[in-house]
Amino acid sequence: MPEAANIAVISFDRFVYGNDADRQAVAKEVYDAFSSVGWVYLSDHGVSRVDEVFGLAKSFFDLPLQEKLRWRLTDAEVNQGYTADGDEANGGVDHKECYEHRRFANPLCPSSSELPGFKDTLDDFYGECLTLALNVLKCLAMAMDLGETFFDNITKKADPQLRLIHYPSIERNIIEQEGHARIIPHTDFGLCTLLFQDNVGGLEVDPFHTGDFKPAVPKQGTVLINIADLLQRLTNGRCRSTMHRVVSPTVAGDILPSRYSIPFFIHPDADVLIDPIVKEEGEVKKYEPINAGEWRIWNTKRNYTTLKEGTVTA
Repeated sequence: MPEAANIAVISFDRFVYGNDADRQAVAKEVYDAFSSVGWVYLSDHGVSRVDEVFGLAKSFFDLPLQEKLRWRLTDAEVNQGYTADGDEANGGVDHKECYEHRRFANPLCPSSSELPGFKDTLDDFYGECLTLALNVLKCLAMAMDLGETFFDNITKKADPQLRLIHYPSIERNIIEQEGHARIIPHTDFGLCTLLFQDNVGGLEVDPFHTGDFKPAVPKQGTVLINIADLLQRLTNGRCRSTMHRVVSPTVAGDILPSRYSIPFFIHPDADVLIDPIVKEEGEVKKYEPINAGEWRIWNTKRNYTTLKEGTVTA
């Protein structure tokens, strides 16, 4: 097995419950991780019901395909609902299916009679993920001397995206064809992403975009967090949005086991202008300002093959 990526593990309860010195120390550790490899494992993160949500994900994806298609994602601007295997492709062929849950409205969501506990549990889990993510962003604001409320002020109406992902059991030779993967190499396009993964493995990261991918192995009780494109732009490249992919796990045999993961994508308010922050005399902005909402919709449409020519039909 290849050597695992060198990603720091940080206990986050020192930030939530510690004194000022503890909070400043954690903020610096988080910033150092994000400005070097772009990733960090957080333990003691305070998000509960993780195992329960994995169980609900399995219950949802075990439903017959025609039933899941009743909740199929139809609009890039809403980006909520079910995505079938093959609907999403960002330059290659991904072998996965997904369900997207949002903050304010989830019309394409199973009701309590259709899948008991699904929506209520995801709503609670979503709230905990949002709290954690905003605290992580607070760490960056503190470390960069922007003021603790900097990110609060650009996420007041934010509508992050909770995603349940199922990678079906599949023949290894299909995944290992040229241009195929469970997820092909990509960067995330928001501010940052929280990721809960099961124990199957297969996630790999390439912090320096050299093609040298290293496993980001599952670590019990942690959430893996990575920087995304808008935060790299906003920090003028100080924080690193890095390439990652999901490939065959290191298991024997010709048939790969199913894999489940739960990412939570943080995006700023749609009307926010992402204008790089310069902090040093003579520092040059590396990126042009962009509108956060337009950036999000453009990337979503680009990723979904079935949305390129309009809405999806089931």
